[in-house]
Amino acid sequence: MSGRDHSDGGIKLLGPLDDAEGTSGEFRVSRSRVDATTRFDEHSHREDQLAWMSSGSMEVSVLGDRRRLRREHLAWIPAGMVHEMSFSEPGELISVYADPMLRPQGGRWNGARTVRVDELSAALLAHLLDADPTGRRRWRCWSLLIDLLSAAARDDETLAMPREPRARAIASALMADPADPRGLDDWASAAGVSSKTIGRAFLDGTGCTFREWRVRVRLHAAAGMLGRGAAVQDVAPAVGYESVSSFIGAFRTRFSVTPAVYAVRSRSAEVI
Repeated sequence: MSGRDHSDGGIKLLGPLDDAEGTSGEFRVSRSRVDATTRFDEHSHREDQLAWMSSGSMEVSVLGDRRRLRREHLAWIPAGMVHEMSFSEPGELISVYADPMLRPQGGRWNGARTVRVDELSAALLAHLLDADPTGRRRWRCWSLLIDLLSAAARDDETLAMPREPRARAIASALMADPADPRGLDDWASAAGVSSKTIGRAFLDGTGCTFREWRVRVRLHAAAGMLGRGAAVQDVAPAVGYESVSSFIGAFRTRFSVTPAVYAVRSRSAEVI
Protein backbone atom coordinates (compact mmCIF):
# COMPACT_ATOMS: atom_id res chain seq x y z
CA MET A 1 0.00 0.00 0.00
CA SER A 2 1.40 3.38 -0.92
CA GLY A 3 0.24 6.79 -1.99
CA ARG A 4 -2.32 8.86 -0.15
CA ASP A 5 -5.10 6.54 0.95
CA HIS A 6 -4.79 5.83 4.69
CA SER A 7 -7.53 3.24 4.91
CA ASP A 8 -8.23 -0.31 3.86
CA GLY A 9 -11.98 0.16 3.74
CA GLY A 10 -12.58 0.52 7.47
CA ILE A 11 -13.96 4.06 7.30
CA LYS A 12 -16.87 5.43 9.29
CA LEU A 13 -18.30 8.87 8.59
CA LEU A 14 -19.57 10.11 11.96
CA GLY A 15 -21.19 13.46 11.43
CA PRO A 16 -22.43 16.04 11.37
CA LEU A 17 -22.06 16.78 15.06
CA ASP A 18 -24.28 19.32 16.75
CA ASP A 19 -24.43 20.17 20.44
CA ALA A 20 -26.73 22.39 22.39
CA GLU A 21 -24.42 25.37 21.96
CA GLY A 22 -24.44 25.19 18.18
CA THR A 23 -21.02 23.62 17.52
CA SER A 24 -21.15 21.54 14.37
CA GLY A 25 -18.84 19.65 12.07
CA GLU A 26 -17.96 16.21 10.81
CA PHE A 27 -15.35 13.59 11.54
CA ARG A 28 -14.55 10.13 10.27
CA VAL A 29 -12.53 7.27 11.68
CA SER A 30 -10.45 4.79 9.69
CA ARG A 31 -8.44 1.65 10.35
CA SER A 32 -5.46 0.68 8.18
CA ARG A 33 -3.52 -2.57 8.34
CA VAL A 34 0.10 -1.71 7.57
CA ASP A 35 3.44 -3.45 7.13
CA ALA A 36 6.96 -2.68 5.94
CA THR A 37 5.72 -2.19 2.36
CA THR A 38 3.19 0.48 3.37
CA ARG A 39 4.01 4.10 2.71
CA PHE A 40 1.97 7.27 2.47
CA ASP A 41 3.97 9.77 0.44
CA GLU A 42 3.85 13.52 1.01
CA HIS A 43 0.26 14.75 1.14
CA SER A 44 -2.12 16.84 3.20
CA HIS A 45 -5.79 16.72 4.24
CA ARG A 46 -8.56 19.26 4.38
CA GLU A 47 -9.30 17.93 7.88
CA ASP A 48 -7.23 17.74 11.03
CA GLN A 49 -5.82 14.25 11.58
CA LEU A 50 -5.22 12.25 14.75
CA ALA A 51 -3.03 9.22 13.96
CA TRP A 52 -2.49 6.39 16.43
CA MET A 53 -0.66 3.08 16.08
CA SER A 54 -2.70 0.68 18.20
CA SER A 55 0.00 -1.87 17.36
CA GLY A 56 3.28 -1.71 15.45
CA SER A 57 5.15 1.54 14.86
CA MET A 58 4.99 4.51 12.51
CA GLU A 59 7.55 6.97 11.22
CA VAL A 60 5.89 10.31 10.51
CA SER A 61 7.61 13.31 8.95
CA VAL A 62 6.19 16.85 9.15
CA LEU A 63 8.22 19.82 7.88
CA GLY A 64 11.44 17.87 8.15
CA ASP A 65 10.78 16.67 11.70
CA ARG A 66 10.80 12.88 11.58
CA ARG A 67 9.67 10.74 14.52
CA ARG A 68 8.96 7.11 15.34
CA LEU A 69 5.78 6.48 17.33
CA ARG A 70 4.22 3.47 19.00
CA ARG A 71 0.92 3.08 20.85
CA GLU A 72 1.96 5.48 23.63
CA HIS A 73 1.50 8.54 21.43
CA LEU A 74 -0.98 10.21 19.13
CA ALA A 75 0.26 12.34 16.25
CA TRP A 76 -1.74 15.52 15.70
CA ILE A 77 -1.47 16.87 12.13
CA PRO A 78 -3.48 20.04 11.38
CA ALA A 79 -5.43 20.50 8.16
CA GLY A 80 -3.31 21.52 5.20
CA MET A 81 0.02 20.45 6.73
CA VAL A 82 2.12 18.30 4.39
CA HIS A 83 3.31 15.05 5.95
CA GLU A 84 4.38 11.51 5.07
CA MET A 85 4.23 8.18 6.89
CA SER A 86 6.09 4.89 6.67
CA PHE A 87 6.06 1.68 8.71
CA SER A 88 8.77 -0.84 9.57
CA GLU A 89 6.65 -3.68 10.93
CA PRO A 90 3.10 -5.02 10.73
CA GLY A 91 0.57 -3.10 12.75
CA GLU A 92 -2.64 -1.14 12.79
CA LEU A 93 -3.05 2.58 12.18
CA ILE A 94 -6.20 4.25 13.46
CA SER A 95 -6.88 7.77 12.20
CA VAL A 96 -9.54 10.34 12.97
CA TYR A 97 -10.12 13.08 10.39
CA ALA A 98 -12.07 16.02 11.79
CA ASP A 99 -13.40 19.33 10.62
CA PRO A 100 -10.95 22.02 11.89
CA MET A 101 -13.82 23.74 13.71
CA LEU A 102 -13.85 20.74 16.08
CA ARG A 103 -10.18 21.01 17.11
CA PRO A 104 -9.14 21.85 20.68
CA GLN A 105 -8.96 25.53 21.51
CA GLY A 106 -5.61 27.33 21.52
CA GLY A 107 -2.97 28.29 19.00
CA ARG A 108 -0.76 25.32 19.89
CA TRP A 109 -3.10 23.10 17.86
CA ASN A 110 -2.26 25.01 14.68
CA GLY A 111 1.00 23.05 14.49
CA ALA A 112 1.87 19.36 14.46
CA ARG A 113 2.54 17.77 17.84
CA THR A 114 2.57 14.46 19.67
CA VAL A 115 0.62 13.77 22.83
CA ARG A 116 0.64 10.79 25.12
CA VAL A 117 -2.25 8.33 24.87
CA ASP A 118 -3.98 7.24 28.06
CA GLU A 119 -6.22 4.21 28.37
CA LEU A 120 -9.40 6.30 28.21
CA SER A 121 -8.36 7.95 24.93
CA ALA A 122 -7.59 4.53 23.48
CA ALA A 123 -10.97 3.21 24.58
CA LEU A 124 -12.75 6.18 23.00
CA LEU A 125 -10.99 5.63 19.69
CA ALA A 126 -11.97 1.96 19.80
CA HIS A 127 -15.58 2.82 20.58
CA LEU A 128 -15.85 5.33 17.75
CA LEU A 129 -14.39 2.85 15.27
CA ASP A 130 -16.01 -0.42 16.26
CA ALA A 131 -19.29 0.60 17.89
CA ASP A 132 -22.12 2.54 16.30
CA PRO A 133 -22.51 5.66 18.45
CA THR A 134 -25.20 8.01 17.24
CA GLY A 135 -26.49 11.44 18.13
CA ARG A 136 -25.68 12.70 21.59
CA ARG A 137 -23.37 9.78 22.44
CA ARG A 138 -21.25 10.42 19.35
CA TRP A 139 -20.87 14.04 20.37
CA ARG A 140 -20.01 13.10 23.95
CA CYS A 141 -17.30 10.68 22.80
CA TRP A 142 -15.70 13.30 20.59
CA SER A 143 -16.09 16.02 23.23
CA LEU A 144 -14.37 13.87 25.85
CA LEU A 145 -11.57 12.93 23.48
CA ILE A 146 -10.94 16.61 22.68
CA ASP A 147 -11.05 17.44 26.38
CA LEU A 148 -8.38 14.82 27.06
CA LEU A 149 -6.22 16.17 24.24
CA SER A 150 -6.60 19.73 25.50
CA ALA A 151 -5.33 18.72 28.92
CA ALA A 152 -2.38 16.72 27.55
CA ALA A 153 0.97 18.46 27.56
CA ARG A 154 3.11 18.32 24.44
CA ASP A 155 5.20 15.17 24.64
CA ASP A 156 8.37 14.96 22.58
CA GLU A 157 9.50 11.70 24.17
CA THR A 158 8.89 9.98 20.86
CA LEU A 159 11.87 8.65 18.97
CA ALA A 160 13.06 11.60 16.89
CA MET A 161 15.38 10.98 13.94
CA PRO A 162 18.42 13.21 13.23
CA ARG A 163 18.24 15.32 10.09
CA GLU A 164 21.94 15.32 9.15
CA PRO A 165 22.41 12.54 6.54
CA ARG A 166 25.39 10.77 8.16
CA ALA A 167 23.79 10.87 11.60
CA ARG A 168 20.52 9.59 10.13
CA ALA A 169 22.38 6.69 8.47
CA ILE A 170 23.86 5.78 11.86
CA ALA A 171 20.43 6.07 13.47
CA SER A 172 18.92 3.77 10.84
CA ALA A 173 21.67 1.20 11.41
CA LEU A 174 21.03 1.25 15.15
CA MET A 175 17.31 0.85 14.60
CA ALA A 176 18.04 -2.21 12.47
CA ASP A 177 20.35 -3.64 15.15
CA PRO A 178 19.76 -1.95 18.52
CA ALA A 179 22.13 -4.38 20.26
CA ASP A 180 25.11 -3.10 18.26
CA PRO A 181 27.64 -2.20 21.00
CA ARG A 182 29.69 0.35 19.05
CA GLY A 183 30.04 3.74 20.68
CA LEU A 184 29.95 7.23 19.20
CA ASP A 185 33.67 7.24 18.33
CA ASP A 186 33.35 3.97 16.41
CA TRP A 187 30.32 5.13 14.44
CA ALA A 188 31.89 8.50 13.64
CA SER A 189 35.11 6.85 12.47
CA ALA A 190 33.18 4.51 10.17
CA ALA A 191 31.35 7.53 8.73
CA GLY A 192 34.62 9.41 8.20
CA VAL A 193 33.74 12.34 10.45
CA SER A 194 34.54 13.45 13.96
CA SER A 195 32.59 12.20 16.94
CA LYS A 196 31.91 15.85 17.81
CA THR A 197 30.15 16.33 14.45
CA ILE A 198 27.93 13.28 14.89
CA GLY A 199 27.25 14.08 18.52
CA ARG A 200 26.13 17.58 17.62
CA ALA A 201 23.93 16.25 14.81
CA PHE A 202 22.11 13.93 17.21
CA LEU A 203 21.65 16.66 19.80
CA ASP A 204 20.45 19.24 17.27
CA GLY A 205 18.19 16.82 15.41
CA THR A 206 16.68 14.83 18.26
CA GLY A 207 17.18 16.83 21.44
CA CYS A 208 19.16 13.90 22.87
CA THR A 209 22.80 13.03 23.16
CA PHE A 210 23.91 10.00 21.17
CA ARG A 211 23.97 7.90 24.35
CA GLU A 212 20.47 8.99 25.36
CA TRP A 213 19.14 8.36 21.87
CA ARG A 214 20.61 4.86 21.78
CA VAL A 215 18.83 4.02 25.03
CA ARG A 216 15.57 5.23 23.51
CA VAL A 217 16.00 3.22 20.33
CA ARG A 218 16.73 0.08 22.34
CA LEU A 219 13.62 0.53 24.44
CA HIS A 220 11.58 1.43 21.35
CA ALA A 221 12.65 -1.84 19.75
CA ALA A 222 11.95 -3.70 22.98
CA ALA A 223 8.40 -2.33 23.07
CA GLY A 224 7.77 -3.75 19.61
CA MET A 225 9.12 -7.18 20.54
CA LEU A 226 7.06 -7.28 23.72
CA GLY A 227 3.95 -6.33 21.78
CA ARG A 228 4.57 -9.25 19.42
CA GLY A 229 4.77 -11.69 22.33
CA ALA A 230 8.52 -12.04 22.99
CA ALA A 231 9.56 -12.97 26.52
CA VAL A 232 11.28 -10.36 28.67
CA GLN A 233 14.36 -12.54 29.15
CA ASP A 234 14.73 -12.81 25.37
CA VAL A 235 14.09 -9.14 24.66
CA ALA A 236 16.76 -7.79 27.03
CA PRO A 237 19.83 -9.24 25.22
CA ALA A 238 18.22 -8.71 21.79
CA VAL A 239 18.25 -4.95 22.36
CA GLY A 240 21.69 -4.77 23.97
CA TYR A 241 21.17 -5.28 27.71
CA GLU A 242 23.50 -7.67 29.48
CA SER A 243 21.15 -8.22 32.42
CA VAL A 244 17.38 -8.56 32.55
CA SER A 245 17.18 -6.49 35.74
CA SER A 246 18.91 -3.48 34.18
CA PHE A 247 16.60 -3.77 31.17
CA ILE A 248 13.50 -3.85 33.38
CA GLY A 249 14.73 -0.79 35.29
CA ALA A 250 15.41 1.20 32.11
CA PHE A 251 12.09 0.16 30.57
CA ARG A 252 10.12 1.16 33.64
CA THR A 253 11.85 4.55 33.72
CA ARG A 254 10.97 5.14 30.06
CA PHE A 255 7.41 3.77 29.94
CA SER A 256 6.32 4.03 33.61
CA VAL A 257 5.36 0.33 33.62
CA THR A 258 7.31 -2.91 33.67
CA PRO A 259 7.92 -4.79 30.41
CA ALA A 260 5.45 -7.48 31.49
CA VAL A 261 2.64 -4.96 32.06
CA TYR A 262 3.43 -3.22 28.78
CA ALA A 263 3.22 -6.55 26.94
CA VAL A 264 -0.23 -7.29 28.40
CA ARG A 265 -1.54 -3.84 27.46
CA SER A 266 -0.14 -4.07 23.94
CA ARG A 267 -1.75 -7.44 23.29
CA SER A 268 -5.05 -6.17 24.70
CA ALA A 269 -4.94 -3.24 22.27
CA GLU A 270 -4.83 -5.62 19.31
CA VAL A 271 -8.53 -6.34 19.77
CA ILE A 272 -9.27 -2.79 18.64
